[in-house]
Amino acid sequence: MLCVLFLSFTFKNHEPKGAYFGSNSHIICAGVKAQLCGDCGFGNKKDNCAKCGKWVASSGVQAMLCSDCGFGNKKDNCVKCGKWVASSGVKAQLCSDCGFGNKKDNCVKCNKWIGG
Repeated sequence: MLCVLFLSFTFKNHEPKGAYFGSNSHIICAGVKAQLCGDCGFGNKKDNCAKCGKWVASSGVQAMLCSDCGFGNKKDNCVKCGKWVASSGVKAQLCSDCGFGNKKDNCVKCNKWIGG
C-alpha cells in the first residue's frame, strides 16, 4: 500500500526552539492491492500480467488500485473480469514492461496515479 505522509509544522510561542516546536502529521493511504478471481488466477494464469496479459516471469510487481477503483467493496472484485474475488483472492501482478519505473504507481484499472 502506498502511503503519503503530510507534515505541517507550527511554532508555539513563535519561537523555533526544540521544546516549543510542535507538528501535526497526517498519513494518507491511497492504493489497494489488486486481486484476481479464482478463474483469472487459476493455474499459470496467475503468472500473467493483469494489464497486458504477458508472462510476468520473476519480475512480478504487485498491481495496485487507486482510491476510486479500490473503494469499498470494489476492491474485492477481479481486476480482469470484474467478478467477486471471494476467498480465492490471488494477487494481481504486472510484467516488467507495465511495472517499470513509475508505471507501477498507476492504477491497473483506470491508469490514474495512485498517490492520491
